[in-house]
Amino acid sequence: MSDFQSIHQGRLAVHVLAEPRFQTRHVSVRLVQPLRRETVTGVAVLPYLWMEGTGRLPTADAVWRKADELYGAVLRSGIGKRGDRHVLESYVAVPDEVSLAGASGLFDEAVDLALDLVTDPAHSAQGFPGRHVAREKMLHRRRIEAVFDDKVAYAFERCVEEVCRGEAAGLPRLGYVEDLDRLDGLKLWSIHEEVLQTADVHVYVVGAVPEDRGWAEALCERVSQRWPVTAGAADLGQRRPAAVQALPERGGEVQRITDRQNVNQGKLDLGFRTGVGYDSDEYPAMLMCNGVLGGFPHSKLFVNVREKASLAYYASSRLDALTGVVVVQTGIQVDLHERAMDIIMQQVKALQDGDITDDEMELTKQSLRNQYLQLMDQPVSLAEMHFVGLLGGRVRSIPEVLAAVDAVGKADVVRAAQRLRLDTVYFLRDAAEVRASAGDAV
Repeated sequence: MSDFQSIHQGRLAVHVLAEPRFQTRHVSVRLVQPLRRETVTGVAVLPYLWMEGTGRLPTADAVWRKADELYGAVLRSGIGKRGDRHVLESYVAVPDEVSLAGASGLFDEAVDLALDLVTDPAHSAQGFPGRHVAREKMLHRRRIEAVFDDKVAYAFERCVEEVCRGEAAGLPRLGYVEDLDRLDGLKLWSIHEEVLQTADVHVYVVGAVPEDRGWAEALCERVSQRWPVTAGAADLGQRRPAAVQALPERGGEVQRITDRQNVNQGKLDLGFRTGVGYDSDEYPAMLMCNGVLGGFPHSKLFVNVREKASLAYYASSRLDALTGVVVVQTGIQVDLHERAMDIIMQQVKALQDGDITDDEMELTKQSLRNQYLQLMDQPVSLAEMHFVGLLGGRVRSIPEVLAAVDAVGKADVVRAAQRLRLDTVYFLRDAAEVRASAGDAV
């Protein structure tokens, strides 16, 4: 597999991976903004407003009809969060036109559609149309509430919020319900224009496209002609954005946060800061550390907390590559909170003390290898891995990662485990005691 070719023009970059194995061409337009409390909700709404119409296709129905005309193009937009950055995306995937009769120009139309959504959404002098805004505010409220309703996702987000308290990385991807009433078409259009004029722009193309650099350069020139240019944006374009930094260790007492809701199953999540980011030479060892701890069914948390002790309905751990935060996630009976906490921390200490078997090492390496080899067959995942590398300050190819993981020894995993610093204990539990207290007060 070849590597991405990247063409930079100020704050715009086009990344092309020519891969003839794929029978589709994938186009992803990504705008990268620093997360800010004052705009987080408005920015999060924008990609959904894009799908309501464009200058050429003024309604959502017209947008979807156009996608159908492009041989049933896959079309979507969305909002993501990578460390302390907000990522707005429009995405189009179309069949490789070479294999289709009468499909000449299909890819060019797909690029135009992806760019139209971002640079020319339907609007007037009053900003985004009121009916579009009303619909998307209603739907966005539901998106935020859906996270609250999914208690596993909610507990994870609350734990990350507390681990990252005081940092932009702690802001929620979708923003806040209480902000929605303050957003109207004009305010949202103002936020949209600011994003267009200041964001770092990454356009990804993956699929059966020409491999020569001239083709990629021509695509970059074509994209740049669609982008707004202002004096401020031109100045911004002269700088290279700083990499997302791993969160440093934080001193003081471990934060212990308990939320009470009407739940039957408790969620006990532990957040650790490691200080190890994606650009660190220690990152492959931290990948292994997380894998041995809770990344897979053979891991310590799954085997000892869930299987042997029968303390958890689920038990796993997750490493954020950019912030270096490791979150242990468990679903437990609320009255087993202290016992579960003790056994979880025993697994962390076992890692730090070097209690790691040969089987744990080998199975973790095999599992990571399988994960990364699967990425090679997923165009979207290949773009995402490259993108995370750019944000994290070090682009790593799949063969590089696999070689680095294979070279990790037990001593390396122990050193990585010793970087685990418990920052936050988050417990979502039932509201029974709250109701009892209320009754006593009456």
